[in-house]
Amino acid sequence: MPEKLNHGPRLTDEEYEKKMIELHRDLPPMPSEEQDRQVRRMALDLAIDHRLGRDFPPERRELLWAIQQRVEKKRLWFALKHPFRRLFAKDLARGAQGLAGYLVDEYAKVLTKSEVNSFFSLEEGQQPALIIDIDQLKRPQKGR
Repeated sequence: MPEKLNHGPRLTDEEYEKKMIELHRDLPPMPSEEQDRQVRRMALDLAIDHRLGRDFPPERRELLWAIQQRVEKKRLWFALKHPFRRLFAKDLARGAQGLAGYLVDEYAKVLTKSEVNSFFSLEEGQQPALIIDIDQLKRPQKGR
């Protein structure tokens, strides 16, 4: 039987969506590095409040933020490969799956199994995966 999460009330889907819109609404089209970092941090906190609970411990939030920053560096490298997606669609898909798996594995160092399942909306025993249409990756994008 999965353990019960006890991190206080969670944001509803509607509250979460509203707060995410508010968070990005006043952001300039080209935010500074600091603005971008602050928004990403606040978005992580909103995701935690929504998926785990508003009383999730601050020290564990900090650990997740540190992980998120490490993953972000890998994501940026991954994004640099995106223009070559037509040539390397399978490698790109494999890399995306690897990045998603890495994120879950890193979060699992801080979160319990039930918390991981709740945060990533996984059913018991379900493995995290991205749905990637390789044929879509190979198609040229309109307007580019």
